[in-house]
Amino acid sequence: MRTARDFTSSKNCTCLQVRRVSRAVTQFFDEQIRQQGLRPTQTPILNALHAKSAWSMAELSEFLGMERTTLLRNLRPLARDGLVQSSGGGHGGHVTLSITAKGRAAVAKTLPAWRSAQDRVISILGVERWEAILADLERVTALLHQP
Repeated sequence: MRTARDFTSSKNCTCLQVRRVSRAVTQFFDEQIRQQGLRPTQTPILNALHAKSAWSMAELSEFLGMERTTLLRNLRPLARDGLVQSSGGGHGGHVTLSITAKGRAAVAKTLPAWRSAQDRVISILGVERWEAILADLERVTALLHQP
């Protein structure tokens, strides 16, 4: 039998619990993916750039749900290592981001470790529960971003 939760208690704070789970999942993915030379914070960026030929900084920031400054901080090592490239920019100009051939190779190399980590987390939750969680998270995101 489930115990009723006191949602006025800080231990049941939605922000705290989501961030705590996020850190645990990120650390787990980091253990798996770091062996391939990438961080789990970099793989969504590379995967997005891999999926679409070019993104503006604003588009990618919005798609990933990242502040532009955070995205820029994560892009710097990827650009330094030759995995992504940018064009345009300068004094308020439009910046276009794309993945390089080296970046595509890094995605391919990382994919088995990412898939293994993803499968492990989903096996813990169960496919149906994960699908429900995804739907719930998408709903919360959409409703919290309404004006």
